[in-house]
Amino acid sequence: MQKKRFKSIFSFLALTLVVVSLLVPAASAQSNPPLLATAQGTAWGIGTSYETALIDLQITNLYVDPARNNTISPWVLQFDFAGDIRSVTNAIITSKQGNRYTLQGTNDTDIAYGETLNLKIETTLNGILPAAFTNITLRPEVIATPWRWQGTYKVNDIVEYNGLYYKAIQAHTAHATNWTPALTPALWKQTDIESYSYQASAIVDLTVIESWVLGGTYTAGQIVFYDGQFYRCVQSHTAHAPNWYPSPHTASLWSKTTAPF
Repeated sequence: MQKKRFKSIFSFLALTLVVVSLLVPAASAQSNPPLLATAQGTAWGIGTSYETALIDLQITNLYVDPARNNTISPWVLQFDFAGDIRSVTNAIITSKQGNRYTLQGTNDTDIAYGETLNLKIETTLNGILPAAFTNITLRPEVIATPWRWQGTYKVNDIVEYNGLYYKAIQAHTAHATNWTPALTPALWKQTDIESYSYQASAIVDLTVIESWVLGGTYTAGQIVFYDGQFYRCVQSHTAHAPNWYPSPHTASLWSKTTAPF
């Protein structure tokens, strides 16, 4: 009886070791995320007609794709963002559907492995805090047109034919109807299109400059926003009266200052 019990325990331990050995390689095989995204910014006038946020969005490319020399070129950036973006430095907005933005590069359209895309964004937040960029996708813009007879193609042009993708390996014009990609290996090479479907998100590390409010308590040196201007508190106080708002008439309490960024 003891021998039988020992054999059962041994069988259970052996089975456990097998399961663990199968699970451990699977966990260690997971790769690092191919996108790293961070965002920092300053906002003011929240909830007013002056509401503005200046945000620096950085996205680092960590894709490994030897077929493209680990480089996304030209790039397309998509993300969900609840604010209304007014302008973007180093990119243009090509479309907006609901909260989903699509951007493309203006000058440098290549992002190599380890390179960071830096975008300066001016936007509203529509009163939504914390601000965040979600479902971020950075991918190459691959234009695959249907192959056509008498079409003219350059090296590296990509076409679609019978549900497959082909890359031109020499420039040519498809003079004959049977010069299809499937039948002309001297002209075309079947290729894959990387989907780059991995998505990242970034909550904005946001510094909010308060708007002046009646009844607010302010400390000397504090900066507030009021009626389109920035003001620095001259002496600590609580705004007991409506006419204590920042203006030339309250110089003992407030002095106009420049934007603190």
